[in-house]
Amino acid sequence: MPIVIEALIPTFFLVGLGLYIRRSGFVPEEQWAGLETLSYWLFFPALIFNVLTNADLKNVPLGGMTATLVLTVITMTVALLTLYPLFKKTSSIDNPSYTSICQGVLRWNGFIALSVVQKLYGNDAMALVAVAMAAMIPLLNVIVVGILATFASKSTPNFKNVLINIFKNPLIWASVGGLAFNMMEVPIWDPLKTTIDITARAGLSTGLLIVGAGLRLRDTFPPSMSVWLGTSLRLLGMPLLTIGFGLMMGLSGDALEVAVICTAVPTAMNGYVLAKKMGGNAPLLAAITTFQTFLSAATIPLFLALLK
Repeated sequence: MPIVIEALIPTFFLVGLGLYIRRSGFVPEEQWAGLETLSYWLFFPALIFNVLTNADLKNVPLGGMTATLVLTVITMTVALLTLYPLFKKTSSIDNPSYTSICQGVLRWNGFIALSVVQKLYGNDAMALVAVAMAAMIPLLNVIVVGILATFASKSTPNFKNVLINIFKNPLIWASVGGLAFNMMEVPIWDPLKTTIDITARAGLSTGLLIVGAGLRLRDTFPPSMSVWLGTSLRLLGMPLLTIGFGLMMGLSGDALEVAVICTAVPTAMNGYVLAKKMGGNAPLLAAITTFQTFLSAATIPLFLALLK
């Protein structure tokens, strides 16, 4: 347990530092968008590619990991859709708020997952997180856009554009490329390899600072019923489903723990822009993300202790 907490301290310290830097005005508000773009298109893809090309994947249960996480996402999606009438009746949750709860429950923050896994298990285990991204990012985008289109959007979305955006996602290409280079044992020219490695080093630290900069305390406290709902289903429901499906798929040890970390981390703030564009409740999603980020510092160690 102390080792897990030690692994979380630098992760959440950088998140807190990002929050402080944004609130202090040391980095102007408009400059964070440029840093986010650079991180999304360059730093983080380089990190994923670098991890996968250098990882020893011979003993990694790629199939079991992928199946576990996909089943978790699909099951929770079905549960959220089934509970929709109950939310409307008992909690007076309107459609835009419902879509933000769904985003808050289903999306996950790869920056935090990679940071925790690197500290606890090393680079080979980080490859599992990268594989999880390749498996879940396309699925989650289709599900989330479908939910927003059905329950919040005033116009019919162009699913062709959704598929094009998924196809252009640099994280997916970095994952697929890294896996291909690793499995085919394609050598990388040493100067290029060094360049990728240097670029990758900026990935985690920059990503965690951006996570912190995106937190919105004003919209979060005191947390509403919708915030509690989105937080409990994400931080408790998703990891419990992952444990169940992971055991069914034969996962154990580090592989099962990494899978649980991927579903126990808080949601990502990148759904905020999508919520604004498609009629969701963007401030609620920001509040859910912020509240989850604070509470996950306690729930992640608890789940890992349970698995131990």
